[in-house]
Amino acid sequence: MIKNLKTKFSCEMRIKLRWSSFLPATLLATAVAFVIALPVSADKSEAPATSVKNDINITINEKVVKTITPPFLDQGVVYLPVRDIGELLGTLVAWNTQAKTVTMRYPELTVKVPFGSTSASVNGQPVALSTPLRMVDGRVYVPLRFFSEAVGAEVKWEATTHNVRMTKPNDYLKLNPFAIWFNRTTRDLYMAKDEQFDALSIGKLDAQLQGTVLVQYPSIQGENTVLTLVDKYASPHPHHEVYTLLIRDNQIVEQKHASYDQRYDPNTSYYQVYDPNGWIQYTVLTDGKIVWVYNDEGKVVSTYDLPELTQQDDVFGVQAVGTDFLVVRPNRSGLLTLIDLKDNSTVVLADKLLTGKNLAYAHDNQTPYPGDSLNFGGDVGHGVLDFAYLSPFQNNNGQSERLSYERPSYEEERKSLPKERSFQEMASTCSTDTVVSVDIKDGDLMYKPLIGTNKQDQEGIRTVCRILKKITAEGVEVTLPRTFPETFFHGMSVNFSTGDSVSIHLASGGKLAMGSELGGKNIFLGDAQTIKEFERLKVLPKQ
Repeated sequence: MIKNLKTKFSCEMRIKLRWSSFLPATLLATAVAFVIALPVSADKSEAPATSVKNDINITINEKVVKTITPPFLDQGVVYLPVRDIGELLGTLVAWNTQAKTVTMRYPELTVKVPFGSTSASVNGQPVALSTPLRMVDGRVYVPLRFFSEAVGAEVKWEATTHNVRMTKPNDYLKLNPFAIWFNRTTRDLYMAKDEQFDALSIGKLDAQLQGTVLVQYPSIQGENTVLTLVDKYASPHPHHEVYTLLIRDNQIVEQKHASYDQRYDPNTSYYQVYDPNGWIQYTVLTDGKIVWVYNDEGKVVSTYDLPELTQQDDVFGVQAVGTDFLVVRPNRSGLLTLIDLKDNSTVVLADKLLTGKNLAYAHDNQTPYPGDSLNFGGDVGHGVLDFAYLSPFQNNNGQSERLSYERPSYEEERKSLPKERSFQEMASTCSTDTVVSVDIKDGDLMYKPLIGTNKQDQEGIRTVCRILKKITAEGVEVTLPRTFPETFFHGMSVNFSTGDSVSIHLASGGKLAMGSELGGKNIFLGDAQTIKEFERLKVLPKQ
């Protein structure tokens, strides 16, 4: 494979975005549970390890709530686990083991309750507790009444019907699964990094949300964070109002709004360009007609008028942006289109990549929406773009076929490339003199690379060359279908001074494979000792 990768892209189907810091506390604080302190006589001693289950109903704003774990009554107190309470109150709650403190966070509210204390802190002010925290079977319980009233809710216990009736203001819409809240009245948007941070106002959302609101995984590039909210409703067909926010220093600095009928594929939010000093990151926003590109300082460096470039008066989904191209999907036709900025051409990709009944389907199909099922996969360099395709006529078990399009604007450059070498040729010439570098990774985990000019890395490079020679000498060659892998890459890329490269990766069945997980020719070797040598090359960089 010729190595000249110029641009690296965000692709919803292939790139794992950094979103772990936005995980809700309900997924993290599994050891915390809660109790409803009821206005009946009750022994305040610790509840026994075994509690009596009862048929207890819970309603919030007149709606019956079915909890994952049934509530139970013990000594006049109703108990519930955290995963259910978090959804009821729409708050973040965490138990700090070292500080022995329960903390609840909500817009404009932080409540802290130390274990063993008869008082709590509400926004920094001391407040007396009628029921302190309790430890039962190694789990921490807190009085729900106190926490509920802190967020403005009212709790009533109906003893005759065993019903817990809660009334809670409907001001805030919690946007799951992230720690994000929207105030329906003021339109203020709040965000907490995770359950250890307060919910901060990041600005006002210029929107009136009216349907089912979905939040795409926040995309973070340097100082820029992109947050996308999708408001989906029927009018009468599915309709999507898409709000994309650029956030810097915990404040919304830009927001764009696009409207899509029937079909909405997530828009790209960034791309990267290779520079000898490292990847340069750019942020992308769109309103469906204009594309804005921002640098790491939050300044606009490029704009693209999609109706003008395509000569179509339409709204566009934006799947990819590069230094000299865009991949967009007109909403009405649904046909994925390449805009080549190098020669100012536009190409309907289905016409170039599909044939026969697949091509006819792309042009004629209207169900559930018009258009093709092509999706951008990546830029592999020298004007070659990869696309994923799911044919409606084949049982592919959800695995996409990989199709490549060679941009005519790069034809002369491709002609000047050196002849692609075989695996055997690369293995036979592999040495510390011919290897420039070896990049090693397991998914998102990057290991210390081996650099050909570093003397301390040369023994590792010799090991890599021995592995290549052994695979080509003793392995079995197999031609795989061109698909996109279902998992992230786990292996190494050996980069030669001639400009080409080859990958070695772990395959199923305890084998090493030389070739590409994307399909084509691969050589497989099942040798335990070689795999051990391969694994020993994985060294984490020093922090």
